[in-house]
Amino acid sequence: MKAARRIIAVAAGAAITLGAAGAAYADSPAATPSASPAGASGKAAAGAAARLKVDKALASARIQGRISTLHSLSLAVQDSKYLTSDERSALSKQINSDLSGLTPLATRMSGATTVSAVRTDETAMVDDYRVYMLMAPQTRLVDAIAAETDAATTLQKADSALQQLLAKQSGGGTAQQKSELADLQSQITQAQSAIGNDVATVLAIQPGPDASSIESALAPNKSAVKSARKDLVQARQDAKELRTSLKS
Repeated sequence: MKAARRIIAVAAGAAITLGAAGAAYADSPAATPSASPAGASGKAAAGAAARLKVDKALASARIQGRISTLHSLSLAVQDSKYLTSDERSALSKQINSDLSGLTPLATRMSGATTVSAVRTDETAMVDDYRVYMLMAPQTRLVDAIAAETDAATTLQKADSALQQLLAKQSGGGTAQQKSELADLQSQITQAQSAIGNDVATVLAIQPGPDASSIESALAPNKSAVKSARKDLVQARQDAKELRTSLKS
């Protein structure tokens, strides 16, 4: 009997002990995996690499677009019917200088290892060259000035020929004919005056970080080209009307 009671007591004690241990395990929160420092840094590195890849791709597209534009401008300069040899040489020199600077810059961009380095090279790509804002307008303006100078020279020859024809007319021609000849001469003079020194002025404009100053420097030259074109159109009309009246 005593032995039986002792066994029961031991069993009860064991039950109480196991119950307390079970409650302890049940009450403790479930273990959760903590973020691995190595995993977090790996994700950060992957994100940085992805950003660098995107930035380099965009930078490469931007600089290659500029290089392609410079090649197109070079071909336009060589194909121009109006540029003098000095003008052609001056434009070609500036275009080739830009190509010589941008080509190695493109290589440096492709090998950049940080986003910061890419951004620095992009700033240099824009500020040091200004292909779209300056070199392209310079090429178009110089070619336009050359074309207008050629047109003015042609109209000047027409003016001289018309003067001789008019001088042979009774009384030196009618009042209307004399007025048309005078306007022809005036329009040619105005056009030549507007674009007289513009080539040197246009080519002297330099690239830089101040976009507004570049635009301001180009503005008078653009205006002069438009003004000269208007004068030459009127001069051509005067010459046409005078020639028609002399034939009638």
